[in-house]
Amino acid sequence: MLLAKVSQINVYPVKSAGGISVSQGWVEKQGLAFDRRFMLALPDGQMVTARTFPQMLQISSVIVSDGLRFSMKDMPALHLRYQDFKMQEVDSTVWNDTFTAYTTTDEANDWFSRITGRHVELLFTGETSNRYRKKIGHEVSFADGYPLLLISEASLAALNERSAEHHCMSQFRTNLVVSGTEPFAEDGWKRIRIGEVEFDIVKPCERCIMTTVDPATGQPRPTKEPLRTLSQFRANESGGVFFGQNLVAKNEGIIRADDSVEVLEYQEKTIYPDRKEQRVLECVSREEIARDFVTFWLSARQGTMAEYFPGQFISVELIIDGEPQSRCYTLSSSPSRPDLVAISVKRVQDGIVSNWLIDQFHAGDVLLAKAPAGDFHLPSQLSRPLLLLSAGSGVTPMLSMVRYLADRSQLNDVVFYHQCRSVADIPCRDELQALRQQHPGLRVIFSLTQPPVDWFGLKGRFSSAHMRQIPELAQREVFICGPEGFIEQAKTLVTGAGVPEDSCHQELFAVTQERSSEPYQELMIRINDHLISGNNQKTLLEQAESQDVSIPNSCRAGLCGACRVKIDKGQVRQESSPALDALAADQGIVLACCCIPETDIEVSF
Repeated sequence: MLLAKVSQINVYPVKSAGGISVSQGWVEKQGLAFDRRFMLALPDGQMVTARTFPQMLQISSVIVSDGLRFSMKDMPALHLRYQDFKMQEVDSTVWNDTFTAYTTTDEANDWFSRITGRHVELLFTGETSNRYRKKIGHEVSFADGYPLLLISEASLAALNERSAEHHCMSQFRTNLVVSGTEPFAEDGWKRIRIGEVEFDIVKPCERCIMTTVDPATGQPRPTKEPLRTLSQFRANESGGVFFGQNLVAKNEGIIRADDSVEVLEYQEKTIYPDRKEQRVLECVSREEIARDFVTFWLSARQGTMAEYFPGQFISVELIIDGEPQSRCYTLSSSPSRPDLVAISVKRVQDGIVSNWLIDQFHAGDVLLAKAPAGDFHLPSQLSRPLLLLSAGSGVTPMLSMVRYLADRSQLNDVVFYHQCRSVADIPCRDELQALRQQHPGLRVIFSLTQPPVDWFGLKGRFSSAHMRQIPELAQREVFICGPEGFIEQAKTLVTGAGVPEDSCHQELFAVTQERSSEPYQELMIRINDHLISGNNQKTLLEQAESQDVSIPNSCRAGLCGACRVKIDKGQVRQESSPALDALAADQGIVLACCCIPETDIEVSF
């Protein structure tokens, strides 16, 4: 029987700055003592957070007898003494709440301004916060919405099982970490007791772009993890992503690390749709199938890859030199063997992803993969004999097809033709020759464009002379895959020989050209009635905030849709996002957090 216990208690003295792990804490209704009692604010009182200044997460905090000590790399330490506070009343704003806070010291303002690069002030809540939240019926500190946050260790482990990247609890800035539970057990708690304090669990915590920032470096992850993974199994219909539970204390008292968590009342768990758009695939082994041609055998960390047809492809994502890259690779494995899938990758000139995989991707490494897709595949029922024509890396779907048909004992009348440069470039030669021995209905033909003197097979590129080696050509269902020139030549020849157009299927394999970075350009941006100067390098939201123009936002990762705006004039570059459908895009709706102006623009919301 599982026994839930508190494994960590964390406080974050300054909103968005580094936290402190404590062995025990005094819980007040406004939150844990020392937690979010300070906040950075702009001159107008608007909060400043790591959503826009991620470097704040690298600020370390220590509680000392007369106040707090802050430190950060390449900065002198700041000793903040309560006795030095000016305690002048100022208006401060957290989201939609405006309330009275208090000034601290000019030294603190200067110190934090150097870190953010903006003039900011360090504000204090006072011993009791003046921020009254009607939703919970009492005061709250500078926290986003609720006094405390709880997450179980098992929930983090479940996230890491799904994600291609490792995540730590500090990314989620939780106050209470609980051990000894099943994943997301906290979703079903309604009322709990820890030590002397009883808590109500009031709502799941909606997560934002701050979770994607590495606390050790202060740099956002370009993959937008863990939000991307969470959006697949912890998002509601509106796109909000949830991880952890917000708590409200019903009384004051002491809680300690290792205290038991007593569940006093349960509630029905929120059910989030499992979109299963991506799988984390781990490399089990790699196989050299020809010169500069490697097959990577992959296993899904959870479950299996979605069902697929022989010949379909997957879109994979990985990080290379700190930048996210995505490519499509045909599955060379057979769907009749669902435990493992394979992609076969050939080295190409200037191929960023393919060459990196061959050089750097080994057993134990992982990548993200979307569900298989594509119309180039074997039909569910075969009614005609087959001709599989390929050149270069175009052999990969043909390998999937042959392996699948072999497993189903359907290699009755199949011609496998592959064109490559030399003997060293023939892929899976031994395997294909073995299949030919086992299945008399399979004919394997290799043609070399640079054959050795002792080569007695076909030579040169696919031609009418080669077609004479294929019996009953006009009666066959033909699949062609390879470079553009090969496809054009092969299709012209086979249709000219009597193969009907609707029996001739093709898939072009071409090297993806990388888009070069746009040169810097200054632009004018009008947002409602505000005209600001901008550029074609940063997102619309970043540029608006840098000039104190407010656009509603939440996740800042293109997942929730809170920052939707309409482009009335001009053009922007908008990356694909689950919060934007085709209809919205057709109407000029974009997401300010992840669109970049390309021309002067006018925006309304």
